[in-house]
Amino acid sequence: MKCPICKTDSLEISVLKDDVPARTCSTCGGIWISSNVYLAWLHTRKVDAAELPGSSSFDPKWETKELKLCPDCGHILARYKIFPNVDYYLDRCKNCNGIWFDKHEWDALAERDLHDNLNDFFTHPWQDRLHRQETSTHMEAIYISKFGAADYEHIQQVREWLKDHPQRGMLLAFLQADDPYKI
Repeated sequence: MKCPICKTDSLEISVLKDDVPARTCSTCGGIWISSNVYLAWLHTRKVDAAELPGSSSFDPKWETKELKLCPDCGHILARYKIFPNVDYYLDRCKNCNGIWFDKHEWDALAERDLHDNLNDFFTHPWQDRLHRQETSTHMEAIYISKFGAADYEHIQQVREWLKDHPQRGMLLAFLQADDPYKI
């Protein structure tokens, strides 16, 4: 099997955390996990571990500008963002569903006990949630730059107060009127 990074036959059989079968590149340290092998491992796993906070940050050390090819079937690997507001991606084959981890990417997920949730990362709900979170963070930065941090915090408190207020409509009309006392 050829490494998607090194383009050499350097993928060797290995066993990862919790006995996940994989192939590791002896040159670049990347890891390939075949979809069928992963699903078989997942099926035998009886633990439903909760996500843990990681002690290290997501900081992949390997970045390539070339297309990566699937070691199993030779198709081009697609990149998927994994966490909001972090430049952290995994490469997955859309044909055979195998997953490529650049050096340290597997470690970052395993440390957080996310290695048994790999398939979730590639679903529409996961990707949509990431997009919503990143949009929210982006919009918050815009509001802070326009209003200032103190005013933004204050308007958030007012917004929360108004959200379920029984007189919400009247309060908003009062705030929007040029002269709320004029008939």
